[in-house]
Amino acid sequence: MKLIFKFSIILFIALLACKRDKVDVLGPSYISAPKGFSVSSFTYATNTMPSVDFATDKVLFDATFSDNVSWIITITGKKSKAVHKITGTSKGFTGQQWTGKHDEVIFFRKGETATATLSFYGTSISSSMDILVTDVPDYTTCGIFAQFGHFEDTSAVLPYYVNPSSNNHYSLYYASFNFPDSIANESQGIDSVAVDYNGNLVPAAQGEKYYYIKGLGAQNVFVSGLQYKGAIFPIPDANPYNVWVNLLVYGTGDANASIDLEYQEADDGGINYIASIHDAWVAHITLDHVGWKLFSYRYSDLVRSSNKLFGGSGNGIQQPQNLRNFDVVLLKKSNPNSPVEVYFDYPIITMGGPFKPCK
Repeated sequence: MKLIFKFSIILFIALLACKRDKVDVLGPSYISAPKGFSVSSFTYATNTMPSVDFATDKVLFDATFSDNVSWIITITGKKSKAVHKITGTSKGFTGQQWTGKHDEVIFFRKGETATATLSFYGTSISSSMDILVTDVPDYTTCGIFAQFGHFEDTSAVLPYYVNPSSNNHYSLYYASFNFPDSIANESQGIDSVAVDYNGNLVPAAQGEKYYYIKGLGAQNVFVSGLQYKGAIFPIPDANPYNVWVNLLVYGTGDANASIDLEYQEADDGGINYIASIHDAWVAHITLDHVGWKLFSYRYSDLVRSSNKLFGGSGNGIQQPQNLRNFDVVLLKKSNPNSPVEVYFDYPIITMGGPFKPCK
């Protein structure tokens, strides 16, 4: 009897030990490569040293391997460090396409070599190939892009000492808010090899160039700014809930640095924005991030300027269809005696959501 009782206890404990709680599987399921897995080929469509003009073409990848497995193609720009990933589960593939699209923030660059690496779950086996990018996609068509908006054309910015009213461009950036005088203790302009206050080289997020403003300025808060005036075509949607404003911004982790991204309307639908009687809608951005980051704001979430003389005296109605100008203004948040900096690029207005590559 004692033996039976002891056996029953042991069996009960064993059954308890075997009990498992229900576990929900999160995310996709993957098939790992089995023992003996091998790759027969990983090729570009032409099966030669590939190059591609993404303005008119795309890359097609083919591969064959021994088993049905989960795989990933990781494409990395050697100069830009841009990355794009393509994933799937199959026993090989034909015609997997790359259109030049990038993931995250950094764009692939014209003239650079990108490396495509095919790898698999459950094994260290991989295969790589290089692709020469002879041209890149035009993503300015993914939204409303200001003329000269990417700063690749250095003539797009009018210096502080030139009267804005005398320019021959319909659309242009203006590099000072107080013509004809320069702002003390600041510098700004288009660059491709700027060095930030931490001693780090600032790489481009797209193309080769970007705009920078840096310094102490002559006031406790305001440092300087850049204004775009002119063509914003096609005309944005009149519904502020459907309009998004976007800007690529490089930060150094300095919480004292901030920018106001300000969108200025001609409330009456006229040709010009008049600061003292029209509205400006603002996004306040603290630059405490490090590296490049895409900032995107729904137009309806922008706040009206609090300055009555500069965009705070209009009709109080958001009218993105009446946009005429936009500003990027560099400010000091807390320490007026500490110089600040900002680097930015690719201002674009999109409909229905934040900017993303559409090709």
